[in-house]
Amino acid sequence: MDPDQPIKAEGSAPEAPSVNPKTLDNASKLLSVPGAESSEAFQNPATVQSDSPSAPLPTAGQVGTEATTFPEAAIRAEPETMADQQHDSHEGDQRSMKPTDNLERLVAENVPEVLESAVKIGVDLLNQLNATLVAYNVLDVEAFCKSIDQLKLQAKPFRTVVGVVGNTGAGKSSVINALLDEERLLPTNCLRACTASPTEVSYNDSDDPTELYRAEVEFITADEWLKELEVLFSDLLDGSGKVSRDCANADSEAGIAYAKLKAVYPLKTREMIAQGTPEKFAAESSVKEVLGTVKTLKAVSAKRLYTELQHYVDSKEKITGHDHRKRKTSMEYWPLIKVVRIYTKADALSTGAVIVDLPGVQDSNAARAAVAENYMKSCTGLWIMAPITRAVNDKTAKSLLGDSFKRQLKYDGTYSAVSFICSKTDDISITEAVDSLGLEDELSELWERAGGLETAMKASQSLLAEYKKRKKTLGDQLDPLKARRDLWDELLKEIGFGKTVYAPPDPSKKRKRPQKGFRNRKIRSDRSSHERNSDDDYQESGYSSSEEDPQFTEDEQPLPLTKQEIEAKLASITDQLKPMREEKRTLKTQIESVREEIEEMETEHQEILTEIKARCIQGRNDYSRGEIKQDFAMGIKELDQENAVEENDTTFDPDQDLRDYEEVARTLHVFCVSSRAYQQLRGRLQKDDFQGQGFTSLDDTEIPQLQQHAKKLTEAGRASNCRKFLNELTQLINSMKLWVSSDGTQDTLTDVEKFHEETHLRKLLNDMKKGFETAIKEAVDLLEQSLEDNVYSVLDSSIPLAINEAMATAQGWGAPKAMGGMMWTTYKATVRREGVFTGASGPHDFNRELFAPIGRNLATGWDRVFQRRLPAILYGYVVKAKKHLDEFRDAAQDRARERSTKVSGMGTLISQLVAHVRSMEQLQVTLRATINNLQRDASREFTPAICRAMRPAYQVCQDEHGLGSFNRMKAAMAGHVENSRLTMFRDAADTVKTHLQAMCRTVEARLIAETEEMLNAIFRDYMKVLVHSHMEISPEELEMRASLNNLLGLSDFMFARALEGPAVGEPQITNGAASAASAATVDTSSEEGQQDGIQGEAAFVKREASVESQRHDPMRYVGNASIAAMVDAEEWM
Repeated sequence: MDPDQPIKAEGSAPEAPSVNPKTLDNASKLLSVPGAESSEAFQNPATVQSDSPSAPLPTAGQVGTEATTFPEAAIRAEPETMADQQHDSHEGDQRSMKPTDNLERLVAENVPEVLESAVKIGVDLLNQLNATLVAYNVLDVEAFCKSIDQLKLQAKPFRTVVGVVGNTGAGKSSVINALLDEERLLPTNCLRACTASPTEVSYNDSDDPTELYRAEVEFITADEWLKELEVLFSDLLDGSGKVSRDCANADSEAGIAYAKLKAVYPLKTREMIAQGTPEKFAAESSVKEVLGTVKTLKAVSAKRLYTELQHYVDSKEKITGHDHRKRKTSMEYWPLIKVVRIYTKADALSTGAVIVDLPGVQDSNAARAAVAENYMKSCTGLWIMAPITRAVNDKTAKSLLGDSFKRQLKYDGTYSAVSFICSKTDDISITEAVDSLGLEDELSELWERAGGLETAMKASQSLLAEYKKRKKTLGDQLDPLKARRDLWDELLKEIGFGKTVYAPPDPSKKRKRPQKGFRNRKIRSDRSSHERNSDDDYQESGYSSSEEDPQFTEDEQPLPLTKQEIEAKLASITDQLKPMREEKRTLKTQIESVREEIEEMETEHQEILTEIKARCIQGRNDYSRGEIKQDFAMGIKELDQENAVEENDTTFDPDQDLRDYEEVARTLHVFCVSSRAYQQLRGRLQKDDFQGQGFTSLDDTEIPQLQQHAKKLTEAGRASNCRKFLNELTQLINSMKLWVSSDGTQDTLTDVEKFHEETHLRKLLNDMKKGFETAIKEAVDLLEQSLEDNVYSVLDSSIPLAINEAMATAQGWGAPKAMGGMMWTTYKATVRREGVFTGASGPHDFNRELFAPIGRNLATGWDRVFQRRLPAILYGYVVKAKKHLDEFRDAAQDRARERSTKVSGMGTLISQLVAHVRSMEQLQVTLRATINNLQRDASREFTPAICRAMRPAYQVCQDEHGLGSFNRMKAAMAGHVENSRLTMFRDAADTVKTHLQAMCRTVEARLIAETEEMLNAIFRDYMKVLVHSHMEISPEELEMRASLNNLLGLSDFMFARALEGPAVGEPQITNGAASAASAATVDTSSEEGQQDGIQGEAAFVKREASVESQRHDPMRYVGNASIAAMVDAEEWM
């Protein structure tokens, strides 16, 4: 930039993109301030015209986000008195800053909920400001409107991506469903793990009741499917071009390829597949219309969405019988899916967490593997899941992940973001747990109590059986007596009606057998039946009849009964019944009592067993947690020591820890969860035969703790994002205040004085510019030197190691299986996929194995640069930037004091500088995030570069067929590695070095752009305040500025709500238009109005409410109402 050109008043520097690694002619061209270094710049004051801009600040970045203040001078305010001019400027600044306290305090807040409340209020304020701006046909407001729109975009919720990784069978889907508080939401993948696609689950912000649950199924592109088809055809067809006989083996490469092709092309026979080509298959219309599209699903319930998703992600191989025959001809979509996104209103995701179920970066589908890799790079958190039965036995934290995975975590700097989840804690053997955990003594008392209860229960059950037996015997005795009593009662009743009745036969006495006749035999049969049956049978026999009973002979004919005889008989039966009934009642009471005792003992016994199981579960959880923490720390230690030895074995001291490994273990989050127990306690899984003993509360399942952990992970990002928004909002508010009050009517300077003030301002800014140039150059130099010492030099020393080991590595791939080599089919499948394949024998990556000698040595230096040196470098730059801003502020204030100049907007200017300082601090955070993303990309460039060098060998091996093809493949591979090893590692290193150099240029360009933008903004703001330019303003614009002035004056009261709710006597906003702001507002720009505003502010200064009260409905006074129309002067007084 020409030093004689003025600082640009308009236009914003865009965020610097990644640039080429050419050396920028930057530091000397950062920013120049005209007239600051040459006396030739001075001209005749009479001819000088101020170039002070009247346009508003053009971008949100230029107008910032800091504390709001009341305008220090009203539009068309009177000049200050001499007494006012003699006031200490510092006191004046502090007084003018008081009204901005609420927003200032919010910018320094750490509680995300409070900050988010403030952001909502800020967005409402921006809407009000925009409505006021567009309501008037005034020039020069477009830039403000653009700044408002850009700033509102920053208010979007912050996303925190959490990747979930784990082997098949780890229970990831079940745990995530429990995390979401849904019985079933995540789709079930098809039968083969190789077809699983990444599934992203995030919060559903839609308020539409018809889409409470949403999903997006994204399909791979046509090019991606064509590449996949080429690999599938290569796996499926043998050397003769026919479908391989191995396709019948579902676990073979040919079987997997055949299943995918048949899923997408169900009508294709083997012969049709053999005669086809990838190009023809990819061109079929039924497939083309799906590729590259996104299918959106909506549902009102999780079950409905789950069912709809299954249509796309599930394999129909599981369907059998007639239904299978009907559906097998329909196309399946699972091989074509790239990623599934689900949106749900789960509380665990409400703060911005995004859970991603990652199937692994070794997926046989390159498109899905790339998606998984990109998620891994962007993850803020990483959850590693394994069943608790394997987590400790398999040393998950130490070895299950693999050295390459752990090393990549070190490159990415994400070790601190790792959490472990041990699933299926309900799967436990009490006997094994007691023995392995040594809980015999601890549980001995419980076991004794349980044993005693079991003995007591057996005794009570025996007693209960005895009581029941006696009760049954009594019942057998009582039933005939009660039947006879009922019969005699009936006889008594009939005799009362005047009938003649006879005594019924006594069933205990034998009757004479009739001697002859069919009638006698029939009577005998009836009598026998009567004797066996109930009282009703007696009554039906007609003993109450006055006729003679035909079953008796004349000599045996009974005499009629009298009433007295019947009553006597009833009394006799009652005497027999009474003691038996009393005994039965006693038995019943005893039985009930014993049953209650047994139930109580069973309940107590079950509680004891539950407590025993709970202690075993908790004991295993605690043991597993401790072991995993130690394993993880020791895994890091071993990796550090390995790197230290390879870096310099002469200075390696095994007794000297390279970091605090106890702290590494302590800070690792480990959760031992049972999704099934959680779901059961929540009333779900009703169809499952699941016994949830051992889990007496939801907290015992640790799912609630995991849900809180998901929300906790978002706090840092949410708070940082909100503070950045509020800081830039402050700068916008301050800039608008300066603009609405800079109409030139308060000018007290002559043209000559304005010229001198502008020249002095340019000189101050030019001095500050030089300081920033030096600070930027020093920061970039330090970063480059750190890369040279810790990365480039290690690369140079490690390349010979990789060259020496390359041949042994390549030959090992083709060694006999007993010596760790690969089967021919696996070898072939790997070269077909450019060296990366996951099969039944596990993952294989030829490119990474060749790079391993470099990767092992480089990890520690890489970690040192980006996780230790870089934060210190950026912090040092911020310290220097703050120093230069402080020096500029002090010089500007000194100048005002020396000249006794009326500086009505100095308080706002100071607030702007504070906001710029915070912007520099925020830049430190955003720059580190940018650098981390760039360095993660760079660290992943090694293996692609080696892959490109190995591609000719992969192609040659892939083309080999027939007799002796495996030997020719191995020979071709070894020959290529031998010829390429001297160059491919250097080329890979140079590729990465180029990326890192470009990263440095990006950092430099970003610092220059941010600094230039800040200096331009400072120049414009100070010119408005210190060097006013007289201009003609239309009445319409004056009205608009007055409306804006009132809105801005009231803005700070809005943010008081975010801190502690409404104060007593504070006016409430009512509905109204923003354009009515000038109708009923206080003239807060006058001195009296300012004092009233400051007094009104005092009610909000103290913040003693709890966090919960801060969260309570912070927006209830805002709504969609206008800010200005709610107030009149009396309400504020």
